[in-house]
Parts: sequence; structure tokens; C-alpha cells
Amino acid sequence: MKRLIVSLFAAIIAVSCCCSCNRIDAGHEGIMVHLYGSNRGVDDVELVTGMVWYNPFTTSVYEYPTFVQTVDYEPFEFNSKDGSTFRFDPAIMLSLKPTAAPEVFKKYRRDMDDILEETLVTIVQDAFKEEINIRTDNELISDQTAFQNAVEERLKNELLAENFIVTKVSTGIKY
Repeated sequence: MKRLIVSLFAAIIAVSCCCSCNRIDAGHEGIMVHLYGSNRGVDDVELVTGMVWYNPFTTSVYEYPTFVQTVDYEPFEFNSKDGSTFRFDPAIMLSLKPTAAPEVFKKYRRDMDDILEETLVTIVQDAFKEEINIRTDNELISDQTAFQNAVEERLKNELLAENFIVTKVSTGIKY
């Protein structure tokens, strides 16, 4: 009976030790979230890559990619200053600003895929809408480069405020 109790106790410890580590891959930042106690919430310091040991009953670890990702958004349409409809099929290359994972998690409380596909799409669409609304059809058709550069610059500034670094923007404009 004593042997059974010791074996059971050893098995519980072994299982909890195996469940209390997580590997943060290269190109990712891990953040530790305390679920209970007076220190609950997101740690101020991001975790580095490698093995992270934690108590799985009181702590969760989340992983955010910091490498450049390409996000291909669904096409959308907006009207120019003259009222003509233009279709956009944007693709954006961006990455999470280094050491910004805790702030992004605190603000959105979502996985990176959800943030990119559901939250940032509003910022992207607004940038396109604001830039197309100040241009005529002629300006859009004859100087697509100026439009592309304006949208890219606007997105760089607005997404940097959200802790994302924009590398490249493709407007995919069709008229």
C-alpha cells in the first residue's frame, strides 16, 4: 500500500513537471501570465526563446511570432473622390516590434492570427479609405505609385503605434 502511494505521488510529480515547461521557438517571444494571486497579470519582461519552466496551475505561457509575416487580406472596395469604385486586394508584410509582446497581449488578449485577421484589418481598411477619398480617378489611375506610397506610409505610422513594424504594402488596386 505504501509503495502504491509513493508511486502515485511520483507519477503526479512527473506529470506536473512535464506539463510545466514550454519551448519558445526562435523568432517568437513568450509572455508569462499569472492567473492567481496579487501578482496576477502579464509579466513586464518578455521571455526569451528556449525552455520556460512555470507552474501550470497558476501560470499560462503565450507565444507571439516576431518574424516578418505576410498577411493577405480579403479584397474590399471603396469609392474615390469622384465616386468611382476601386477594388483593393491588399497584402502586408509586417512583424511584431521586438519586446512588444506583453503590451500587445495586454491590449488585445488574443492570438496573433486573430489580431492580424480580425483586428488590424480595420486599420488597414481605414488607411485605404482615407487615402482614396482624397484622390480623383485620374490621380489614382495615372499615379498608382503615389497612392501606394501614401497608403504604405500611413500604415507604417498607424501600425507602429500598435507595436507592429510594416515592411511592405501591396495595394492590389483594380479599377
